[in-house]
Amino acid sequence: MAERITVLSGKGGAGKSTCCVLIGKALVACGKKVLLADCDIGLRALDIFTGAQGETVYHWGDVLLGRCDAADAVVHCSAGFDLLSAPSALDDALTEAGFRGIINALDSRYDVILIDGPAGIGQGLRLAAAPSQKALLVSAPDDVSLCSCAAAAKELETACAVSTRLIINHFRFKAVRKSLQKNIDDSIDKAGARLIGIIPEDPNLWYFGSGGMLPKAQSPAIDACARIAARLLGRNLPLKVSALK
Repeated sequence: MAERITVLSGKGGAGKSTCCVLIGKALVACGKKVLLADCDIGLRALDIFTGAQGETVYHWGDVLLGRCDAADAVVHCSAGFDLLSAPSALDDALTEAGFRGIINALDSRYDVILIDGPAGIGQGLRLAAAPSQKALLVSAPDDVSLCSCAAAAKELETACAVSTRLIINHFRFKAVRKSLQKNIDDSIDKAGARLIGIIPEDPNLWYFGSGGMLPKAQSPAIDACARIAARLLGRNLPLKVSALK
């Protein structure tokens, strides 16, 4: 049975989809069979971030509408994981039960299934979290992102009953010292979720969204996501604070 983890953020721009791809790649490097399932309906950012844009023929909405089987909607990506693309538009057929059924049908093929959910709260969050046991909440260390993250954490706890962990993204010690960002402790308190990892601001990611070009292996963000992946697999790793400065 695959471990199912939904990746979410309270607001857009926190780097949720980027984290999903980099953690997926790190899990593949650990020898795991990984599926990335895009549940950000209408945006389909994972097609771009994985370099699979133009290669996907079906999405999981097609499965629910009877146009193909679940396996037919999955494509293999050069990074080593598989991708299940999101529908391009909302439809009444896109239900929590239906999406859960698709993930159930694919479950035995994988060790880990990462579901990239939409930003915000409400129906989209509940749909993305429906098949999962865990959720990773990605937030930048600023008031707006953290408050939005706290709202998402509350809804996950009350409506979805999944275990949540916080990823602080775009972290810069220099900005903290200048009071331009929240420090680590204040970010955890404001988000209302336990910390699983911190990803430093990384210029190598600035052009990531323009065609699925993964940053180099020694990138600070790559290293941070590899450590998060290891923690997801049960390893007890301390925070690598020196890499955040």
